[in-house]
Amino acid sequence: MSKVLVVANETVGAEELLKELRRIEDEKTSDYYVIVPARPLHERHGLVWTQEGAIEAAEERLEHTLDVLRAEGLHADGRVGDMRPMHAINDALMDFQADMIVISTHPEKRSRWLRLGLVEQTKHRYGLPVIHVVSTATPVPH
Repeated sequence: MSKVLVVANETVGAEELLKELRRIEDEKTSDYYVIVPARPLHERHGLVWTQEGAIEAAEERLEHTLDVLRAEGLHADGRVGDMRPMHAINDALMDFQADMIVISTHPEKRSRWLRLGLVEQTKHRYGLPVIHVVSTATPVPH
């Protein structure tokens, strides 16, 4: 049985991510641990957001995703993570001994995580296989 850490925010319910998790499950029964960083979805200048609102929105996205994964027959759990995705990954790996990490992002032009080099940093820092899934889905509502 493999242990897969899934890191996603706006793309957490994307079909591309679900397809990849189904592929992993077809190869080997797995436990999935989903981390949704508590980051506000829309961070444009002048918009007001609160940490509590960001956490609540992330909890809603997480619960929706866990419902979908469980409906697919996957063994899934998860939590809301730190708003900084690398910190969220680090915290999750303290509690969940993953042997693979799946990171779901928007395409390069829309992805803040890709601009920050999250996928490459994760590969370098943890030495685990990292699968990068690019989602073309619209953001999950909060």
